[in-house]
Amino acid sequence: MIASNLLRATTFAGVLACAFVPLAHADIALDGTSTPTTYARGRVNSFLLDLHVVSDAFAGVDALTFELPPGVTLSAVRKRNTFTFCSDVHPLVDGMGTGTGGWYQLGWPALDGCGSFAGSPDPGEEQIVIVDLDVPAAYSGDLPLTVHALGDGNGDPPNEADLVLTLADEGAPPQPVVATASKLALAVDGGVANVQVLAIGNTGAGTLAYTITTAASDGVTPPDCGVPVTQPWLAVAPMSGTVAAGAHDDVALTFDTGTLAAGDYGATLCIASNDAAQPMRVIPLGLHVNATPCAAADRVFANGFEDDADGRCSQALRTFDDRDAFLATVAPGYETNAFTALRTGYVHGPLHFGNAYPYAVTAGPGYDIGDFYLFDGAGELSTVSPGDTSRLTITFTGTSVTAIGGNVWGQMFQNPTVIEMNMQPPTTIRIELDDGTVETFVATSQQDFRGFVSTRPIHAITFGTPLPGDDGEYVWGVFDNLVVGNAR
Repeated sequence: MIASNLLRATTFAGVLACAFVPLAHADIALDGTSTPTTYARGRVNSFLLDLHVVSDAFAGVDALTFELPPGVTLSAVRKRNTFTFCSDVHPLVDGMGTGTGGWYQLGWPALDGCGSFAGSPDPGEEQIVIVDLDVPAAYSGDLPLTVHALGDGNGDPPNEADLVLTLADEGAPPQPVVATASKLALAVDGGVANVQVLAIGNTGAGTLAYTITTAASDGVTPPDCGVPVTQPWLAVAPMSGTVAAGAHDDVALTFDTGTLAAGDYGATLCIASNDAAQPMRVIPLGLHVNATPCAAADRVFANGFEDDADGRCSQALRTFDDRDAFLATVAPGYETNAFTALRTGYVHGPLHFGNAYPYAVTAGPGYDIGDFYLFDGAGELSTVSPGDTSRLTITFTGTSVTAIGGNVWGQMFQNPTVIEMNMQPPTTIRIELDDGTVETFVATSQQDFRGFVSTRPIHAITFGTPLPGDDGEYVWGVFDNLVVGNAR
């Protein structure tokens, strides 16, 4: 038995070192499907794998790993609905940020006879997992995702099985796609004219044609783009145009506060286009006219920086709900972090990241066991527990940052009443910048994105999920795939 175990371990190690070669199944087989079946280039894609472990001897799987083509890497792995006969199994996650990794049984490569994922006779034991793949923009064509199962030693050898799921390339969208900010807020002194540039990009194919009108906005009633309203303090130029694929137009928004009293004003930009998916893009505009003039810009302010972010002086903030539109406004040299270096388990903060743009991440409330907990799958950051006071805060500790964005969502890591894990229910997300700006929205999946581009430095940003779900349970707030840099 020992010799057989060593042989199997040696075989598995050799397989990990090169591309997987299909093996004889003997008494273990692997079947399954992926949802979705396509991938998008230049981003992290999430796939729900409905796997079935087939074994007449009820053999289980000690290690469930994934092999990817060169350039594509694992960003995170999570369990959704899995089952094992073993009550004391605690598989480790390894290989995030590389092309080979997944779940490994404690003591691997020795087979302990109790698999982390159970198997059963045909049609097999259903094991549903989630795999996040980071696909570079330069990758194209079919993407083979190889799932490899190393059995626990029950049944006939070789106790290994492969399943190859071929993911198709979505390619570039076949029609124009409008890409722009989702809102813009400006704070200025009275008696001045301030020009802000709004980029309207085309991340699809063909030519994007657009026309801009303005509508009233009181911050409460949904704007009616069918009833154009001219705001005397706002001028837009050009009001229409065309944008080639991969390009953008710069639209000048002139805010004239010459006759405005101190206070808050609102308007709505209505961008009609030939983007079939969103023919009308509605962008709220917020204008705050300062009651008193800003202080001179050459003094060092109370916050320790050479800016007036501790007051409401001239500042423009663009908010984005689309990653491509956000990145189009960020200068080259930005840094990304998929948090693949984080290990599974309890972690104490603060956690330090970044090179050109260093930052520290803290979580609250803290506990003796740790501030962060990475539930059975590295590659994303969250707090130890959910709740109305749970939060994640990023504080920038070095080079000035004016652009930050990432995926933000709610995740039910575990639920004591059901077997399902890592569900992503609709969740209210609250994001607050250090200047007091608050962005609140309902996230429905890990693809939800928020980005901020400011004319002034952003010193800190906090994420939280302060409201319970429909069932009264609080959900963990998660952020991932962070982008940090400066505006163009």
